[in-house]
Amino acid sequence: MQRKSRLAVRLAVAGAIAGGAVLGTVGAANAATPSYGNDLSGWVAQAQAVLAANGDHVPSAAAIEARAMTESSGNPSAVNNWDSNAAAGTPSEGLMQTIVPTFDTYALPGHNDIWNPVDNIVAAVRYANATYGAFENIAYGTYGY
Repeated sequence: MQRKSRLAVRLAVAGAIAGGAVLGTVGAANAATPSYGNDLSGWVAQAQAVLAANGDHVPSAAAIEARAMTESSGNPSAVNNWDSNAAAGTPSEGLMQTIVPTFDTYALPGHNDIWNPVDNIVAAVRYANATYGAFENIAYGTYGY
């Protein structure tokens, strides 16, 4: 019985040190794992988390959603086969309409699928932050970026 008591005390102390989350509890692990919807708002929220974890500037959800609606009407499978990029052999693809070379340059490790809407948002935001100073500078335009 004393052994169980000592273990409980150790877990409580470890929990206090870890900011209140007792190590090894299922509840704490589940609380730390966010769940995202498989829709535009869910993709945006997940991309914002990825960007924040990487230390990138994170634009508002409204800014990202506005750009996605301008670029693809919110369709992660969209392909632009009619503009100058397409004429040059690199059509804009995905939710945020990035071209493959731009996507490849700005994608993060583990987020390298241009057809994945979260990966596409991450690369597009990083590109706009680097090219235009901040994503918000192009978010609400009605033209390509």
